[in-house]
Amino acid sequence: MYSEAIDLLKNGKPVLIFDADDREGETDIVIPSEYITKDFIRIMRKDGGGLICTTIKEEDADMLNIPYIEDLYRKCLDMDKSVLDATDMKYDKNSTFSITINSRNTFTGISDKDRAATVREFAEFVGNIRKKGLTSQDFGHKFRTPGHIHLLIATKGYFSKRKGHTELSTYLMDQADLIPSATIVEMLDDNGKSMSREKTEKYASEHGYGFVTGKEILNHWGGYS
Repeated sequence: MYSEAIDLLKNGKPVLIFDADDREGETDIVIPSEYITKDFIRIMRKDGGGLICTTIKEEDADMLNIPYIEDLYRKCLDMDKSVLDATDMKYDKNSTFSITINSRNTFTGISDKDRAATVREFAEFVGNIRKKGLTSQDFGHKFRTPGHIHLLIATKGYFSKRKGHTELSTYLMDQADLIPSATIVEMLDDNGKSMSREKTEKYASEHGYGFVTGKEILNHWGGYS
C-alpha cells in the first residue's frame, strides 16, 4: 500500500514497485539512495538480478549538466544515427539512461562496498546541490565516468510525460521527504523472464518489504490515465 511504502522508505527499508501490466510488467526493488549499504547492494544483485541504477531528478541533473546518454550519443556517436531510433521500443517512447559513475574513493567500483559508497556519496551530493551551490566541477572532483553505477534521470514533471520506474521511485523519495534519489533494480526469475507480480508480492511479504503498484502511486499523484 502507498502509505505503508512511504513509512518504510522514511525508515530506510526497501519497497517493491510494480509498474503496470500494460507497461513493462516488471517489479523493481527500490531503496532510498541515502540509506544504501553493501548489504542492500548484495540483496539487489542476488534477489533482484537486473541492472542496479540510481536516479536523479531532471532539475538536479540540469544544474550539473548531467546528460541523457541518448543526447550525448546523438552529438558524438560516429556511426549511423539509426542506432538511436527507439520508435520500436515496446514499453515507452524513450529511456532515462544517463552516464555511469564511480566515486573517486572506490577501487574497481564494482564490489558491493564500492557500489554502496558511490551511491551514498551521490545521494549526499544531490542533497547538497542547492544547499551548497554545487556545480559540475564539484561533481568531477567527487566522481569519475565511466563507472559502475548507472544514473537514470527522472523526467521533469514526473508522470506528465513518463510513468516508468525511474519516475515512480524518485517521486516516492520526494513524498517521503528524502533526498530525491532512489536506487533500483529489476527482479528477474530463473525462467529467463521478469519475475511475476505474484512472486514479487510473495517475496515482499516474506521479507517485510513494502509493495506498491504504479497505479497506486499515480492515483495519489492525481495524474493516472
